[in-house]
Amino acid sequence: MTNKRGRRLKVLCTSTGGAGHIYALAPVASALRASGHHVHWAVAEDGSDSVAKMGFDWSTAGMTTSARRAAAATDLAAIMQLPMSDRRGPMFAAFFARAAGPMMQRDLGPVFERVQPDLVVREMAELAAAPMAAARGIPLVTVAFSGVLTETARRVVINDLGPMWRSEGLDNPWWSDVYGQLYLHPFPASFGQCPDFAAVRPMRAGNPATSDDLPDWLLDVGAERECVYITSGTEPAATTFPWREVFSAVDAMGLDAVATIGSHVDPGTFGTVPSGVRVERFIPQTALLERATAVISHGGAGTVLGAAAHSRPQLVIPLFADQWDNAIAARDAGCGVLVPPDRRSAADIEAALRVLLDDSSHRDAAKRVAGEIAGMPAASTLIPEIESLAEM
Repeated sequence: MTNKRGRRLKVLCTSTGGAGHIYALAPVASALRASGHHVHWAVAEDGSDSVAKMGFDWSTAGMTTSARRAAAATDLAAIMQLPMSDRRGPMFAAFFARAAGPMMQRDLGPVFERVQPDLVVREMAELAAAPMAAARGIPLVTVAFSGVLTETARRVVINDLGPMWRSEGLDNPWWSDVYGQLYLHPFPASFGQCPDFAAVRPMRAGNPATSDDLPDWLLDVGAERECVYITSGTEPAATTFPWREVFSAVDAMGLDAVATIGSHVDPGTFGTVPSGVRVERFIPQTALLERATAVISHGGAGTVLGAAAHSRPQLVIPLFADQWDNAIAARDAGCGVLVPPDRRSAADIEAALRVLLDDSSHRDAAKRVAGEIAGMPAASTLIPEIESLAEM
């Protein structure tokens, strides 16, 4: 099987190991494979199982999430003292440019030699493939999982990218160099945060696959009373989410809730959990979004976009990374309420949740945003333009 031009391309996809990073890239990788191209994925070890389950050829490359966090621990301690709105740039630089970038560059060298790609497709936090593709004259596509870094954040990061680019015989990069020849942006228009770059295309984010093997109790969720979906993602930062306060607020409003806590959170720290709150390690997000009335989350891009696509109003309690910016996007689009760091008591969260659920404007905005997302191009419709890059 070949593409319409009759050529089977060799595509190298590169990503860090986080689930949100892999699933952002997956729709493009899958669409390229469905079009007949050979897709090889280079990913950190902690993401290899997810890539393998999707049936891709893969190589281990780069730093695991836990190793990256350990390498950036000294920087992270100082970063977490900054106002939440100022953390993203220093954190992105520490994690992805200084810690993960050089190791990924080292590991990708043999992969480039072996695969000999005609095209490289990377997720936005994997920073080594950009200079390596540029030095080899290979077209590059960037797939974003959230909004673009602010200009202030970019200024923090750009200097840390210089060593990787210079080691490939290139000058220090501009941000347009990092983007490559095409940038795929997952945010609907009302979320904004789109880069000022000529070759930007909107692309509807994919949904992580759900499972047919769902627990029987899930069928009754949301059937008689409004149910809220509560999540704080799968990263260690989930341990800092105000779980008790959120549970108290939900209980005070007489709501049912399903909370997915991931692998890092100890449920023993919750104390007595209200009878209407069900705590699980993991339930496929799509299954809960289909049944929930609203979402309370940490503001991870996958959750914010998933809630938006399902027209669910959302209360966002950001903790880390791009979550503050994602919360701003949902708030500014009218479908979300942002809970700032100094307003996270049970009473504060209850008041914010009442605003979210009692004001119909949030539900109306959520429906409007869902319509925007539904109208965005799927990855498959962008394949001809992606293919054309390899023909230039």
